[in-house]
Order: sequence, then C-alpha cells, then structure tokens
Amino acid sequence: MLRVDLTKKRFFVEEIRDEDLKGFIGGKGLGIKILLEKLGKNVSPLSPENLLVFAVGPVEGLTFPGGAKAGVFFKSPLTGVFGESYCGGTFGPQLKLAGYDVLIVTGVSDKPTYLKIFDGEVEFKDASHLWGRDAYETEDIIKRDEDRRIQVACIGPAGENLVRFACINNVKGRQFGRCGAGAVMGSKRLKAIAILGTGKIEPENFEEYNRIREYLLEKSKTILKSLTEYGTAPMITLMSKAGALPTRYWREGEFEEVEKISAETMKKNVVKGNRACYGCPIACGKFSRVESGPFAGVEVEGPEFETLYSFGSLCGVGNLEAIVKANEVCDRLGMDTISAGNVVAFAIECFERGILGEEAVGGLRLSFGDWETILKLLPKIAYREGFGDVLADGVREVAKRIGGEAEKLAVHVKGLEPPAYDPRGIKAKALAYAISSRGACHLRHFVHRPNLVGKHAFKKDVAVDRFSHEEQVEMIVELEDFYTLVDTMILCRFVCLPVIGPLLWDEVTRLYNALTGLNVKTEDLVKTAVKINQMVRVFNVREGVTRKDDYPPERFYREPLKKGVADGHVVEKERFEGMLNKYYRIRGWDRDGKPSLKV
Repeated sequence: MLRVDLTKKRFFVEEIRDEDLKGFIGGKGLGIKILLEKLGKNVSPLSPENLLVFAVGPVEGLTFPGGAKAGVFFKSPLTGVFGESYCGGTFGPQLKLAGYDVLIVTGVSDKPTYLKIFDGEVEFKDASHLWGRDAYETEDIIKRDEDRRIQVACIGPAGENLVRFACINNVKGRQFGRCGAGAVMGSKRLKAIAILGTGKIEPENFEEYNRIREYLLEKSKTILKSLTEYGTAPMITLMSKAGALPTRYWREGEFEEVEKISAETMKKNVVKGNRACYGCPIACGKFSRVESGPFAGVEVEGPEFETLYSFGSLCGVGNLEAIVKANEVCDRLGMDTISAGNVVAFAIECFERGILGEEAVGGLRLSFGDWETILKLLPKIAYREGFGDVLADGVREVAKRIGGEAEKLAVHVKGLEPPAYDPRGIKAKALAYAISSRGACHLRHFVHRPNLVGKHAFKKDVAVDRFSHEEQVEMIVELEDFYTLVDTMILCRFVCLPVIGPLLWDEVTRLYNALTGLNVKTEDLVKTAVKINQMVRVFNVREGVTRKDDYPPERFYREPLKKGVADGHVVEKERFEGMLNKYYRIRGWDRDGKPSLKV
C-alpha cells in the first residue's frame, strides 16, 4: 500500500495485513475499510482531508478477461456520501505491477502536481505546464516527456474547476466516471498520476486459474459475442422497445429516432474498430470517427449506451455525429457523460416549462433536439462560465437554486443522476436506485437485466415480471451482495452478468481460491460481501443518510410515463414503501435505515 501526502510531499509504503486481505480482499472492501478508519466525520469532499483511495483486487495484473479494472473510493462532492467509481483500461494493472494494491492520496499541493510512480520510486513533479490542458493533451505530454510505456490517470479542466461530476481519464477513452472523483483530484491540485510497473503477478494455483480462464474464454465466444461486435450500444434499441428508455428528460419511455443512434447505425457510419482493456480479448470498446459533416475528424472511444441515452434520447437528439462530438468534448474536458447529459436535459426541461428564461441561461434558447446549443453548454460547464457555473454543481443543486417546481421535476437519488433505465417501466429499478449507496446507479444491482429477459438472476427456472414489486426484493439483495463481491475482487460486470454469467457466485469463489491459494466456500464470500455492504451503510449513516434519502424522485410517483409499452405507469408509493421496508428487514436495519448489526 502506497500512501501519498501532497501537502508535505511525502510518501510511505506499508504492508497490508494478511487478515485485512483475507477479510476485505481488495477493491471496495479495502476502500471502505480505509475510509471508515482514516476519514473523519463530516469532512468537506473538496477539502485537503478527503481521501482518494485507489484500489485493485487479486486478479489485477493478469491477462484475465474482465480483470483490468481499478476502483477509487472517496467522499463524493456531488452527493456528500460514499463515492465509488471504476475504470478499465490500463491504470489498475500498472498499479498492481508497480507493487501496490492500494494508493491513498491525501492533502493538497501548493501548486499543480503530478505523481510519477515507477515501481518503488515515487516523484512529485511540477504540472504547471499541464494545468488548463485537456485530458487528451495531458496524457500525450506526460507520455512524451516520461516514457511511452507509462500509463496516465488525469483530469481535464472540469476537474481543475471543481465541477462536481468531473471524472478521471485513462487511455483517453476510459474513465473513473461517476460521483466526481475528478473534482476531488482537482481540489488537491493533482493533475495526473503516471504509473509504470515492471513486476509480475502469479496466481497461487495456476492450473485452476487457467481452467477458469479457459472456461471464460470459451463461454465468451457465444455469451458475450454481441459485446465484441457492437459493445453496449444495442441496449439503446432494446430499452426503447421496452418502453423504459428515458426520453426528453424523463417524460417518455420510447424515442422515435432511436434507429438513428442505434448500434447498427453506429457500426455502419462511425465505428472503425474495437478497443480492449489490458489483457481482455472481449474488446467491448468501440473506436469511432466521424468522416463527414461539421464534426468530420472527431474521434472517440464510444459512444457507450449510457452516452447514447444521456446526449441522445434524454436530450431528444437523433444526430449520432453530434452525440459522438458531445462524448469527445466530455472526455477531453473530463466530465461524466451521464451527469452532464442529465443536467443539460434538466435545464432544457425547466426552460421549456417556463421555469427558466433566456436571461437566466445567458441568452440561450434551450430546446430538446437542439444539439448545437447543447454542445455550446458543455465547455461552459467545464470552465464554470455563466449559466454553466450553475449546471456544474449537478441536478440536485441546480434544482435547489431555482426552487419551486424545479425541485419536483429534478431526477436524482442522493444527488446522483440516474442512468438509462426508467423505474416506471422496470419497477425493481425504483428500489435499486433508492437504496444504492452512491445514489441512482444501475451497477450496484444490475437488476434491469433479469427483468428484461424475464428470468431470475441466479435461479434460471424462476420467472421475473418487470412490473412486479415486493417479489423482487430478495433478488435485489442477492444482486447487491454479488456485485459488492465483484467490485471487491475487482471484476468487470460483463463477465459476471445476471442469468448468463459466465462467472456467478461459485465461479467467482473458484477464481478467488485459485488466485489466493485459500479454500473458502461461497457462503464465506457472501458473508464478506454482506459485511462490506454494512460498512458502506455505516459510512453513509455517519454522513447523515436516513430513510428520507432512500426514495426515488417524486416525479416518478406523480407523472405517468408516456409512450411505449409502459405508457401510463408510475412508481406506486405504497408498493415502494413495502419494498423498502422488506429490504431494511432483510438487511437487519431499523425503520430509519440504520444498521443494527455491529460492524
């Protein structure tokens, strides 16, 4: 474990105790343990005292499919509670190969700085010449000046200007995207972390590890074939057909121009090849380039499904090339595309309803489908210019600032803007969003998938109705525990999908034993996941979270979804209360959501 104090320009290397590795494994487990022990109560997220805890798992540094992710854990400036974000690419493997499972960054530098880590050597380097540069330029300059092999995690201008949903970029197309880790990094005047590791990682039981790896490789040829061919983009059409694709800021569930931004349209018009994380043959990333029109020459990794939604259907935009450009602008400037698209769409919603006027938005005329104005807003957000300064604080703060009807229209949970699944069309998502520790999130449970295919996540002979309520609570709890383990290992969601796997509870247990040489049972890892979940809740309760924070947006109760097969549906408040009560009982929490179990 490497601890870095930016204030004093000092670093310390510590061994992680064996009992901590056995009890918390890595990733999210070590992340929450460190935050509970080292971060004081009610610390301001943008203060020097906040921590950035980068952590990897036991699979990191090997060429295991889906094994190249790293996590960062912190108190979020967007939500004020537990922040977690994960990134593929190359940063995590290099951290592990440099000899570290954990990197803790604290303090604040007196001037812009970047960290250079070369195995056991750590340098604090002047980044004044990089401050103000975008993320692409920053990575290129550091690689040019240091070593082409070095891997860079950096912020763009959004992080420097403390945009609350700023991200941290790696290999240009991969990000620690959600919860505002880039703003925390910017508050510390830390422009980048550049790592080169030359170590080697070996599993304790190579033969068993290799059997699991070969099994996964074989299964992925069929189960994950679509990811290799199209990436995540097919979800945009699937969700629209399901009537649960958020459209025109959560008014509708079906987008009439969805085929213009579909996976097939992407493949035909902009996708030029595949991109993969370190050691992963699935290659779910897509490299895109616009060949003609006003955005000719724009290149980006993506757009992923969530970006097609946030700058596509949510903003009423059916222009694929404009979405590619919005993706590129956000990546360069260092902003989470889900939050950025949501806050822009919210501004359009308020403008179209007469809640905001032209003067308030700097003389702009906002309307759904107007991609030209949307693209003008993005740099204003990153540089906190004019109305962009307001939007830079996220939907919750924008709504509070406007007040009145805006607060009833705002869609967020705990301050985090939701991804592309409308809970009026998938009832279980209402609870999944509401009780997610970091705010509205699909990744903590992935419950949309079993609902869309109509099968239980772990019991394939059990059917699931996406308009059912209390019947799904036990499955949501099990999914939450499973993905806590996945984020502790750290593994990619795409090799651990509900219903189809290829890796589910037993396979992940086998992998863990092969990596560590231990002989634990699946139920032991379930207990570890439950413990980590409880610790995260303890952290959030310590920071002020109560039952009132575990609800979906009010809008979903009172405003029926329009268009599509879920037309007319709402989140039924009484049914939701029943789901929440049942969830609390299973978790052993009191009626206010406070854990009664001692952690």
